[in-house]
Amino acid sequence: MNKFYLLLFALLFTSSVFAQSEKGYVYLKNGTILKGKYQFVEDSGKWRVESAGNIWVFDSAEIDSVVGSHAMRMTEMRTLPQDSRLFYRAEMGVLAGNSRNSQSAPFSVTGTVNYLITPQFSAGAGFGVDYYKESYLPAFLNVEYKVRNSWSTPYFFVKVGYQIPIEDSRELYYDLWPVWSSVLPQPVYNYGTLDPKGGILVNPGIGYTHLFSPGFGMSFGLGYQFHRLHYKGEKDYGLDIDYNRLTIKLGFLFN
Repeated sequence: MNKFYLLLFALLFTSSVFAQSEKGYVYLKNGTILKGKYQFVEDSGKWRVESAGNIWVFDSAEIDSVVGSHAMRMTEMRTLPQDSRLFYRAEMGVLAGNSRNSQSAPFSVTGTVNYLITPQFSAGAGFGVDYYKESYLPAFLNVEYKVRNSWSTPYFFVKVGYQIPIEDSRELYYDLWPVWSSVLPQPVYNYGTLDPKGGILVNPGIGYTHLFSPGFGMSFGLGYQFHRLHYKGEKDYGLDIDYNRLTIKLGFLFN
């Protein structure tokens, strides 16, 4: 579980970075100039300014201009070429499950290449590595929808694909008793080596993304992931294992 707590710390640190104020100058339309920390609250369209120990809140209509790193970044984004439709998202995190599971929080790394169909809707494809008792390569299609066309916004995503095993088979012992019997214990049958064959995966969820520049940003996401792993043994024996997991991932965006 150490990796789970490490990721949780990273998410909390990232959220604090997203919310921090900028330093600079705020020029009001009435001629007043305020020097200090400022923060734009996009949901309300207001500016929060802290200067000389005082805190003011202004409507955007009251602001003439803002000079600082935030304003420079906003200017860069407004001048971002319209044909820059490709972006890459690399994510790492855990697939959290019940503590009684043999693999309660396996580590997961994925990467996607996405194409902006509209300013808010994108589609792409990706792959990665999930570390269960065997390692798997998830290959999937990905669609995303941003709530706002802005540098900081929530977004929804859905991934659909297939888990491809990338490790050799394992020994798996499985208890079996006749369906007509209610007496325990029953004999244990060893089916020997079961070959992992992979299975489907579905991963819907919601996240939050923040761009620090036109070419770089960060995100974190929460989702539900279902995947069914199939194993095949001797004498046409097969076994399906279903996984229902909470995905917690920290992401990095590159344009």
